[in-house]
Amino acid sequence: MPLTTPSRIRVMVAIAMTMSASLVVAQNVTAPGPEVGGTERVGTFKQMQGDVFMGNEDVRTSPGPGTPLRQGDRVRTGDTGGASIVLKDGTVLTMGPNTTMDLTQFRFDSTTLDGSFLLDLVQGSVRVVTGLMAKINPERFKVRTPTTLVGVRGTDFIVEAIPETTPLYYYLRHHWKDHSRLRR
Repeated sequence: MPLTTPSRIRVMVAIAMTMSASLVVAQNVTAPGPEVGGTERVGTFKQMQGDVFMGNEDVRTSPGPGTPLRQGDRVRTGDTGGASIVLKDGTVLTMGPNTTMDLTQFRFDSTTLDGSFLLDLVQGSVRVVTGLMAKINPERFKVRTPTTLVGVRGTDFIVEAIPETTPLYYYLRHHWKDHSRLRR
């Protein structure tokens, strides 16, 4: 017996509701919560080139696109390495070659837009394109190098930390006498 138009509509609505309910249940079952160790994903690796490592000297892994980044993670690039990381607030970190950085602190609440950010750049260079957090609370967005702490007031900047063993750093530190040029 063929279904009339109102009956057909009711059957199609019932099927659609059943399918959408099963999708919601499936999403709740697979939704990631806090990971092992109590730290949750605060960012994601998007692109890598060359040698890129996560972790310390004893335990290193090579991330791939989609690998999570967590608060406290150390990321290093080699001589030909580079990486692009997107954080939960939309901040993009692009690491240059021979860079070591620690994501010391990252906290962001997408509902209240409250949070804090502290990146320790041990050596190398990183380009930062800030996201929501720096636009709303710029005083809570900081980058620290071995010699300085940078408070962020812009939306796109590059920070470089040169190790003390490089010839340019040594020359400027020990032989640069004309300080008048530094004031211009």
